[in-house]
Amino acid sequence: MFMRKLYTLLALSVLGITGATAQLGGTHNYLDTSYIAPRNLSQQQEFLNNSHNFPAKPRDMWQLGVFVGFPWVDGDAPLAAHGVGSGIGSYAHGIGLSLRKSLGYVVSMRASFAYYNMIGLDYQPNRNFNNHPVILQNYLNAPRGYVHNHRTTAFVPSLEALVSLNNIMFHNRQGRWNLYALGGYAAFTYNTKMDVLDANGSRYLFENINFSAKRSDIRSELKQMLDGVYETEALTNDRRPDIGEYNLRHSFTAGAGFEYRVGRKSSLGVEYKRIMTRDDYVDGWFRQSGDLVNPVFTPEWDNIGFLSLGMNFNLGNSARRIPPLWWMNPLEFAYSELNNPKHMVMPKVKLDDADGDGVTDQFDLEPNTPPGAPVDTHGVSKDTDGDGVPDYRDKELLTLQNCFPVDEDGVGNCPEPDCCKELRKNPPVATNECVITDLPSIQFRGNTVTLSRDAQAILTTVANQLKANPGCKVKVTGHGAANKAAQQLSWDRVNAVIKYLVERQGLADNRIIFEYGTEGDPTVIDLMGTTEEGPNNVPAPHPNLQRTK
Repeated sequence: MFMRKLYTLLALSVLGITGATAQLGGTHNYLDTSYIAPRNLSQQQEFLNNSHNFPAKPRDMWQLGVFVGFPWVDGDAPLAAHGVGSGIGSYAHGIGLSLRKSLGYVVSMRASFAYYNMIGLDYQPNRNFNNHPVILQNYLNAPRGYVHNHRTTAFVPSLEALVSLNNIMFHNRQGRWNLYALGGYAAFTYNTKMDVLDANGSRYLFENINFSAKRSDIRSELKQMLDGVYETEALTNDRRPDIGEYNLRHSFTAGAGFEYRVGRKSSLGVEYKRIMTRDDYVDGWFRQSGDLVNPVFTPEWDNIGFLSLGMNFNLGNSARRIPPLWWMNPLEFAYSELNNPKHMVMPKVKLDDADGDGVTDQFDLEPNTPPGAPVDTHGVSKDTDGDGVPDYRDKELLTLQNCFPVDEDGVGNCPEPDCCKELRKNPPVATNECVITDLPSIQFRGNTVTLSRDAQAILTTVANQLKANPGCKVKVTGHGAANKAAQQLSWDRVNAVIKYLVERQGLADNRIIFEYGTEGDPTVIDLMGTTEEGPNNVPAPHPNLQRTK
């Protein structure tokens, strides 16, 4: 009855914890240094700086376990769930505590301490008396022999390694359950007693039992006959050490378990563990053949089986420790980085540019331009004057439109001006004297201050002449003195011409003289070579009317 209440209480606790727990999920952030022990911070910092491939192992929690279950002796006497009577000692049961800590993501160590109460009740008489003096004295001449009935109590401290089998998942995230195998050492300390005599100290009359009935009926009759008092100490082998009336056996353990995570700090476990005692006396009965005079002992080791149900609780500050590592799949972080990099240093993208024009091949509409050829943003060779000859082959970059069509070198069909012919035949000698006098004028239309293509071509020629005659300056004169608007327009047009010569043609500004607002045609800007001195920058006369800067 007691054990039934204990199992019921444990089941209700599991249901309560499961219902009150928030949804589990997610994975550990290996970039968070708050979970790293101080001794591992240097490795973590190297990882964060991308100078180390592996993050430091985070601190994880300990696990405290409470378990109950059904233990039995796998020996010579058949096991029984309960013996005679209704007290706690009449039921086979086990209860204990455990403390577990991970060594890594797969292996963990667990220390546990358990108490077992195990009962065995045979269902057939036996004349194998095991040379026990009490049995021999009372049952040697009994008509039906002796029926073995025992109770074994044990205290079992153990230390075991647990190997998780399903938390390193290559194609799925870690779930709520964990399967593990275990193996280790147990200091199995036991005491076995037998119910040999009745309350009057006499033998039981087993000959009154109908041993031809069904096994369950036989056991029912035996339980009604037996008084449930295990008064006779069973024989043991002569191995030592012993602890009082308890016998110590250094034993190996092996088993497997299934753990289900029901909360952030709790889990439910089901486990089967087997203890190999290398002792044939655990159930108080052992194999014997031959006769009483010449007995032959054939040891068949009594092993212990224990099927348990437990609740486990994680111990530790969740702000500094993650859940035990066997609940973590470290591949989740690696795969998440491959899918959505947040820490990896991605290599710079290198795009091919076969012709070296600065426009990558996938965007280059003209992928075979010659080296050094100026191109636009689409990789197409520039044609500044629009004459159909790309700039890298155009010997006349700014051909007037009225001189189209051009030849294969981009030279227009207009006759060369007399001034240019003369200059070409007799190029000026670089001296400190100015041999340039007349220069072509610049024509503006309406009230605009924008240079036309023809005007830009003329200014390019002027700039080349000035560069060839370092002793010359150029006076840029604008007309229009009728009113404030005319004066300001004159200033704006002179300023536009000077800016083109300085900024676009690279002429030094100290070789230019600024003059505006004189009498004359306001649409014309006159250019004249000179050695005079004059200002190259004049403030705008009426800034409120200014159209250029």
